[in-house]
Amino acid sequence: MAGHDAMLRPSAAFWAAKEAAERARRSARRAITRFARPGAFSLPAGRRAAASRAFRNLAAFRSHYALLLWISLLSFLFHSHRATVLFLMVVSKVALSYAVVLRIFPNSVLLQRVLDRRVVVALFLALVIVKVVLAGAVANLLLSLAAAIPIILAHAVFRSPDDPSTAGAAENGKPSGELTPLSEKKDSDLESSGAQGSDRSS
Repeated sequence: MAGHDAMLRPSAAFWAAKEAAERARRSARRAITRFARPGAFSLPAGRRAAASRAFRNLAAFRSHYALLLWISLLSFLFHSHRATVLFLMVVSKVALSYAVVLRIFPNSVLLQRVLDRRVVVALFLALVIVKVVLAGAVANLLLSLAAAIPIILAHAVFRSPDDPSTAGAAENGKPSGELTPLSEKKDSDLESSGAQGSDRSS
């Protein structure tokens, strides 16, 4: 029995990892479609609308922008600093593995407290910067930033909100484009259903 249970546990872990990888692929496809959908771009109404849209998109698409910066950096390092590119790819594989494990075990105390996401991101950035400096590739880093940042800013300004009702002037004291939290929607639905029930009873 003990041997049978020992065989089941790796099998369950394998299927959990496979399912998480499939979810990650589906999520990546949806993210790419959402990021680069042609019909989602439009001119902002003015400077304030452009600034509001840019701040909102920088928060919503931060992972997309980080990936764009990463691809730009690797592209500028590839021809003259291939050893550095290999090192950075290994580091990125480790970071990606951490993200997959975090998705599989979202309630892990070790991952949430000891290996906190912010700590991992800080270590990752520190390794990248130290390696780039030691390789003498600071100029490549600056060139990659100069190439990617204008694209990011253009996307952040011209990417219109997903929900058309969020565009325009501020409503109910909230900034333009801010989505109503789900909890508030549920509370409002409960209140409206309660009011309808009381009307029927009366």
